[in-house]
Amino acid sequence: MTTTATAHGCPVDDSFDPLAPAFLADPYAVMSALPLTGTPVFFAPSIGYYVITSYADIEAVFRDPATYSAAVAQAPLAPLVAEAQRILLAGGHKPAPTMVSLDEPEHGRLRKPAARAFSMKRVTALVPTIEATTKRLLDQVGDATEFDLVAALAFPLPANIVFSLMGVPERDFAQLKYWCGYRAALSWGRPAPEDQVEIATTITAYRSYIRDLVDIKANEPGDDLTSDLIAIHDEDPERLTLDEISSILFSLSFAGHETTTGLIGNTVRRLLEDPARWADIVRQPGLIPGAVEESLRYDPSVPVWRRVTTRPVTLGGVPIPAGAKLFLWLAAAGRDATAFDRPDEFDLHRAEAGRHLAFGQGLHYCLGANLGKLEAQIAVAELARRHPGLRLVPDQKFTFHPNISFRGPQVLAVSPISPHLIMPPVPPDSAPPPQPPPETHRTLPPHDRADPM
Repeated sequence: MTTTATAHGCPVDDSFDPLAPAFLADPYAVMSALPLTGTPVFFAPSIGYYVITSYADIEAVFRDPATYSAAVAQAPLAPLVAEAQRILLAGGHKPAPTMVSLDEPEHGRLRKPAARAFSMKRVTALVPTIEATTKRLLDQVGDATEFDLVAALAFPLPANIVFSLMGVPERDFAQLKYWCGYRAALSWGRPAPEDQVEIATTITAYRSYIRDLVDIKANEPGDDLTSDLIAIHDEDPERLTLDEISSILFSLSFAGHETTTGLIGNTVRRLLEDPARWADIVRQPGLIPGAVEESLRYDPSVPVWRRVTTRPVTLGGVPIPAGAKLFLWLAAAGRDATAFDRPDEFDLHRAEAGRHLAFGQGLHYCLGANLGKLEAQIAVAELARRHPGLRLVPDQKFTFHPNISFRGPQVLAVSPISPHLIMPPVPPDSAPPPQPPPETHRTLPPHDRADPM
């Protein structure tokens, strides 16, 4: 890191690039080489953002939405070429803010109806479906001596659940999964100009499908979120328009599963990289909720959020001007020694793991946090029940999607070793079923929260 000061007195790191291959491969190695204790805030010219790394500073940003606007939450990191912009605009992908990038009062107006998807009653009612889907997906693995956990479980489980919640016909699940894979690259990556055109074309088809789904449900309502939102529209069309419903669903269809795919993959990876951890999980299923929380602290599936200042501020002792874009490095906050004891250790018994900031805090606290954690708990519990001898395939090189905001292994190769070679068999019904996790970070009432979409 250089110590050259900007006009505002902020250190500058010309080498910091969160989309560089070395960073994408292992951001924690890059993090360990930075003097974050002495320089918790620095400017990164590669992205044009002030990087905020301390737990206390990031928490302060989340708790002051009037000073730190969410307007840049989905702003493309790389300028879009004219042809990509034309395709997006022609396809109805207008540069209007979505719920994650809205501030009050508009944010609350859209958040409250969207909250219906994640009420504790609806989440609890999903437990049998999540359990049945997990078992069905693992049944398909059969007796394989090696399989990719991401393709087999971590990706299809949350995707199928959120698509069902929306009322998407099962025959269309695969198509939506394909479209969702393109979205992260547009807002959180650095796609080449020629790739931008392909991405823009795909996203317009994706958005068109969601808008058509709203029209179908308006004529043929069912027991799903889309129909619930349309019922609100029917009561008062100005309170929630059909286009706004489409926008909510467009966001939910992506954020409602991509983050959980990463959470499941990251959690299983960290549990399996030390066989003793997995053995503890198998013997003590009650450790699973804490393991999920510790994974969210130690290796969050959403490692970065973004904000922009509405007035001059000071963070980490550094004066920052109005209109400055902030890169809230949640992964660094989870490894902050001033917030967590032994932060570089993965500890299954860490009492304060739930203090992580992976779901944000305050106004934009992740509305889908409970559902995501529940899906991860059920996935780990069923894996441990079926495969107490599960191991990582050795010497595999992990790869990750080239974006700043969603992190999880693209492939996680595992091998179900015979448990009898490792420990006594575990009775099939010895593990109590996971329960919906309690809500945490209650800085606002449940209806005043929003998912990072």
